[in-house]
Amino acid sequence: MAEFDLSELYDKYEGFTDPIARVYLGGNDPEQDKKIRLEITDYNVEISSDFKASIATFNIIGAFSLNSGEFDVKGIKKYIGLGTDVRILMGHAASITEVFRGYIARVDFIYQPDIEIFGAVKITAMDVKGIMMANNSSKRLKANYYSDAVKEIFDSAPYQNLVNRQIITDIAISDTPDKPVGGIAGEPPDNRIEMVAESDYEFVVRTAKKFNYEFFTIGGNIAFRKAKANTKELIDIIPSTAIASFDVGYDITGVVGEVKVRTLDIGKAQKIEVKKKNAGKFSLGSRAKPLISGQTYIYTDSSIETQYDADMRATYIMEDMSYRFGSLRMTFYGMPELVPGRFITLSGFGDGISNKYYLTDVIHEYSGGIYSTTILGKASTL
Repeated sequence: MAEFDLSELYDKYEGFTDPIARVYLGGNDPEQDKKIRLEITDYNVEISSDFKASIATFNIIGAFSLNSGEFDVKGIKKYIGLGTDVRILMGHAASITEVFRGYIARVDFIYQPDIEIFGAVKITAMDVKGIMMANNSSKRLKANYYSDAVKEIFDSAPYQNLVNRQIITDIAISDTPDKPVGGIAGEPPDNRIEMVAESDYEFVVRTAKKFNYEFFTIGGNIAFRKAKANTKELIDIIPSTAIASFDVGYDITGVVGEVKVRTLDIGKAQKIEVKKKNAGKFSLGSRAKPLISGQTYIYTDSSIETQYDADMRATYIMEDMSYRFGSLRMTFYGMPELVPGRFITLSGFGDGISNKYYLTDVIHEYSGGIYSTTILGKASTL
């Protein structure tokens, strides 16, 4: 049973009436400032479970004088400092929920009278991944296992500073398969993990791909776990007036029937090869399967050293390719409960459209008193 259904959310938000959005900058609500009248407009929040940073943008209106052409930077200084923590909440009059947590990464002062923007301060905020992308290191970590290496990165000072500022509120890192269950007796082997000319972000993503894991943040919560580990359905969606539009498509371009990963075990002087078959259903008829089953993707990588590593890489490649098959884009009245990294089901839309999808991206938009949520999902089979 799914966590939510549309009828429950309709009741919760009293028919999705009176949409609301709020932003807190450094813990303060700019629209409640008594010294200067400010308005926050054009919210756009994009949250992703793919290997990319989540981002939010909005405009601050009211700090520009049309007569003098001057921005009152001093009056809004505490709201626009780079690195200032950002929290965005959205919902309806009956309930409001946090949809983004991060920091100010960019500030733009905009004057474009031809499109009726008479002095706006555009704020671009990013989640913790933005900071992770900045550095570049070549170093040997203390950790012997990859999940411990990821923990070591987040235990370092820059991220603990974000914890102290509550930009990061929770770090959930699942053990990777290379770490023995229950540990090992005696001294652990000295197989310390190395970073080679890469950022913290690149290292964590490389580790995730190595073990078919996923790495993303929702609000201040960081998740590093086995891909698609949360199998509980988030919501069961049926045809409803709450849906503004949708587009469901299937494309067999680039989908293969088999993946082969090859490498060489230098110590044993023998070839390693792992095969993974695609068992998905690709058509309501019988014509697509022969086309796909005849296609093979061969991946050769000398950095793969063991049969186990080859198996994990083949699993990741096959899953990644399989989930290119089906795509979903659907827009609703605003629903902050919808988050990436979860499965949803469409029911009652007809064969082919009714299916199970994995949410990769959720986009919340609020402008002119209208709040909408757009979900992007993918499916590996019909």
